[in-house]
Amino acid sequence: MPEPGPPGEPARPGRSHSDTVRRGEGGGKGRRGFTWGAALADLVVPLECGGCGRPGERWCAGCAETLAGPLLRIRTRADLTAPAWALARHTGAAAHAVSAYKDRGRADLARTFGAALAVGIDRLRAAGEIAEAGERPVVLVPAPASARARRRRGFDHMRVVADAVAADLVGSVPPDTAAVAPLLEVRGRVRDASGLGAQARTDNLAGRIRRRPADTALRASPGAPETVAALMCTPATILVVDDVVTTGATAAACVAALGSGGLKVAGVLALTAA
Repeated sequence: MPEPGPPGEPARPGRSHSDTVRRGEGGGKGRRGFTWGAALADLVVPLECGGCGRPGERWCAGCAETLAGPLLRIRTRADLTAPAWALARHTGAAAHAVSAYKDRGRADLARTFGAALAVGIDRLRAAGEIAEAGERPVVLVPAPASARARRRRGFDHMRVVADAVAADLVGSVPPDTAAVAPLLEVRGRVRDASGLGAQARTDNLAGRIRRRPADTALRASPGAPETVAALMCTPATILVVDDVVTTGATAAACVAALGSGGLKVAGVLALTAA
């Protein structure tokens, strides 16, 4: 029998908030999960919660709750033509975890974020904000990072999160039809957005987030290119996946770039909102 999720969220076989905690995103590490390799790794890099720093856990149950509340509808200062939601405010454990993932080497949190965003998609469906499961495939478009940011981090951080979301959706019971389509890229140099106001952020990205050539984007997809191409040719629920929405400048640029190619974005789903 499926376990119930948080209050107000319908239970779904194969995925629930408690599942998210059990699958390594929270909770303790029992004897069954003990390995000498993990123990040795903890001696080199001490294991601690990505949200609060609690020792011995990668993602504790308390911090998991920060991403498990009702979705936040975001009002942006930028001209965003699609609805936007976030899992949490960019504060406390949620903000610390996002920062640790992006800039402090905690790439292991991608799976945590992917599971939480997948539950968020369930909630949007239950609220009637997007099409029900089975009605339309879900196509996840990660917000792109600049080449400089990718080099600094060593990976494309939102692409990895989007892959984790799609894997969670496809692995649910019954399975979803979902794919990641890396359709966007940043061209040219952009400034670090930290400290920039709303208009400055918009100007910083003006004309720099663009559609990638279709064949290049499909080859970069984690799934079979022909599968992703087929999904893009059918009515699909297209969601832009981002880390933090501040003024909405990045989200607005992503939605505009996709719209210029004839793709209607159902919404933007972010980890946090500042």
